[in-house]
Amino acid sequence: MSKRVKVAYRRLRQPFEWLAVTLAQTIIPPLSIRGVLRLSRLIADGAYIFDRRGKAVARANLRLMFGARMTLRRERALIRRAYRNMARVLVDVFWLSRDAHDRIRSLARFTPSLLDTLCANHPGIFVSAHIGNWEVLSQAAVAHGLPMISVAKEIGSPEMTARLTRLRAAIGQRIIPAQGALRSLMHALKHGTSVGLLVDQHTHIRDGGTWVDFFGVPVNISLAPAALSRRLGVPIIFGWSCPLKDGGYRIEIGERFPSDAASDDQLRTQQLALAFERVIRRHPSLWCLNYRRWRYIKPGDDRNRYPFYARPDRGASAH
Repeated sequence: MSKRVKVAYRRLRQPFEWLAVTLAQTIIPPLSIRGVLRLSRLIADGAYIFDRRGKAVARANLRLMFGARMTLRRERALIRRAYRNMARVLVDVFWLSRDAHDRIRSLARFTPSLLDTLCANHPGIFVSAHIGNWEVLSQAAVAHGLPMISVAKEIGSPEMTARLTRLRAAIGQRIIPAQGALRSLMHALKHGTSVGLLVDQHTHIRDGGTWVDFFGVPVNISLAPAALSRRLGVPIIFGWSCPLKDGGYRIEIGERFPSDAASDDQLRTQQLALAFERVIRRHPSLWCLNYRRWRYIKPGDDRNRYPFYARPDRGASAH
């Protein structure tokens, strides 16, 4: 698709995006938690039926991750559950915009020892992947008295991004744009505010990324958590949220990485990727399976190792 066609397509879909968001803001906040679960399931099951491309990506990802061990029946069940998890994340963004503080405290459940761990490592760099409900993590920390600043990439038009950011910040957390975020993150950590980062997305080397192995196949990931930890002497905490049957979430700590001025950023980033992988292996349906995680092929690598959607990363270095 050419750049001109992409621009025209985005302009064409903007009125429909605004209508969908306006309807969601009107319909979702008054729902009970049971209503939220029902609506999420309805949206997910509809998407599962019609999203052929997304299902193809999810199948390719599962086959890369699990190989011949992944049966067709289990594959279908995992993908359907993954769609339901993603729909719940989307619906919760709107539901938590009303009575945000009370709702997030009722949904997100910390054990006392976990809260003690978070407080003992504050300020810190709290990282996660698109596992469970990634939106709940930083909101839960803020609701329990831990100031947090998060980074968000642009979603649709700048106006749409601003609107969705206001919804996500309803509980009081500060959300900044990804472009030029490093200076704000350093300032926050130096002044007692923790940082929340989603770092399982593709980050080009020119934008501060590096190649790491993820399920045995190279992907790009941001070096920012490792570099900030080393430079500022703050720990990295990998956390994620596990959805519960009653609609709540249990906050889990995956691993803690203490600061080390002599640590190697590449090695620490690889350790983070492996920590994500260990949780995803146990809970594949809680990961965003239809995300094109292996989008680019590492220069010089074998194309056959990658999913069908991968393409050469023309502007990347192999290091």
